[in-house]
Amino acid sequence: MIYRFMIGNYPDSYWFKYDSTVVASYKFIECKEIQFNKPLVFKLEKKVSEKRLLSYDIYFSDGPVFISPRLANLLSNNQDFLHDVQLIEATIIVNGRSYSGYKVLNILRLISCIDMNKSEYVPILDDYPDGPKKFYKMVFKENINEQFCMARCEESEGRIVISESLRQFFIENKVKGIDLYT
Repeated sequence: MIYRFMIGNYPDSYWFKYDSTVVASYKFIECKEIQFNKPLVFKLEKKVSEKRLLSYDIYFSDGPVFISPRLANLLSNNQDFLHDVQLIEATIIVNGRSYSGYKVLNILRLISCIDMNKSEYVPILDDYPDGPKKFYKMVFKENINEQFCMARCEESEGRIVISESLRQFFIENKVKGIDLYT
């Protein structure tokens, strides 16, 4: 079984602004390794409780998703995960303070996982019917034989899915920031 990688109980005030001058945001949906030599930077514009914010493990931005040093450390020995995801150094700026050790998730796997016959959708652009789609109802395929931990959906590259084993890993390690129960 596969699960959609979704935000769970994540406050709006915790959305980061991504500095896309180093690596453009679209590069993260290409499922290719990205090479450069300095950390990506994310900044939180609003004043927030650092203690509460830093208790999360997964963070969302107007660019790529990134994870806490705690979760990066837990995943650093998971070879199946590292086969599917490149972890890229990141620095976050919160209330004028800089924090390092964060990692951007650059997903390298692309799998066909949405049952287009059972899903309900329309093309976003009428002139490009095979292009990006707006889903009203998304149904995942039942029998996906491909082994993976985390991947992008071939039918909609902006969507991220996780495997049952990665979902269980997140539950066992009490990962905070995503919905693991839908």
